Amino acid sequence: MSIKNQAKNSNSLNIKQSTYELIPKIRELAKTMSQKEVQEKLKINKKTLKKIKDTENIKFRTSYLPFGKIKKSIPYAERYTTEEKSEMYRRRKANETELDRIDKRERDIKYYYNLKMDKKRHAKKVLRDRKSAINKWQNLSNEDWEIKKERDREYQANRPKKKKKLS
Repeated sequence: MSIKNQAKNSNSLNIKQSTYELIPKIRELAKTMSQKEVQEKLKINKKTLKKIKDTENIKFRTSYLPFGKIKKSIPYAERYTTEEKSEMYRRRKANETELDRIDKRERDIKYYYNLKMDKKRHAKKVLRDRKSAINKWQNLSNEDWEIKKERDREYQANRPKKKKKLS
């Protein structure tokens, strides 16, 4: 056998030999990371990683969910382990600049100001609606008042009753 044939036999994927040493690492990381994350972490070419994935039958994590779980069944608090959460927080804080902090503060101030204004607008609207409802019946004659009471009684009698929930 020539040297060329031996190289082809030992390197069936046609990739560098040093990449073969990464296959166990890739298998381990695939349980918790997506293909793109593994590619960035190990600094592997996309095509090379795809070849390894296809030949070694490696399944990468497609989302934050463990394999075999349905998305709706995991509450938000349990999506990540505490180690994953702390690592994400550290990573985010490491990349954060002073401008990011200032922008966040400004966004928060604007959000809470708008929330406060919406609350005030809602309170004014409720008060305005109440006043108009009171004013509508204020100038009624005695005869009209009796008509209104009769109409209210009919409405109450015909209204479907709510069923109580048994707990």
